[in-house]
Amino acid sequence: MAGELLKIRVIAPDVWRERKMEFAPATSVREIKVSALPALLGRSDVDPADYYVEYFEREVLDESRTLADLGVPEDGVISIRPYDVDHPAPFQG
Repeated sequence: MAGELLKIRVIAPDVWRERKMEFAPATSVREIKVSALPALLGRSDVDPADYYVEYFEREVLDESRTLADLGVPEDGVISIRPYDVDHPAPFQG
């Protein structure tokens, strides 16, 4: 139904943080990352480009995809992780 919100868990496993948040099923992965990072990390100076998103332990390469596109259910889990040596950011050459 239109107007319903989906309650999901957004986690930052590298810093052991989790938030239960509500988003419309049409919310993009990018929008979730941008809104959740400051809440998860407790600071506003976070650059979302330094982080990637996983769903079912797989990176979501197209961050324009929505929760509905991914099939995220109520109480589903979205992970946000920083790029690092073992998982470098995509080359922007």
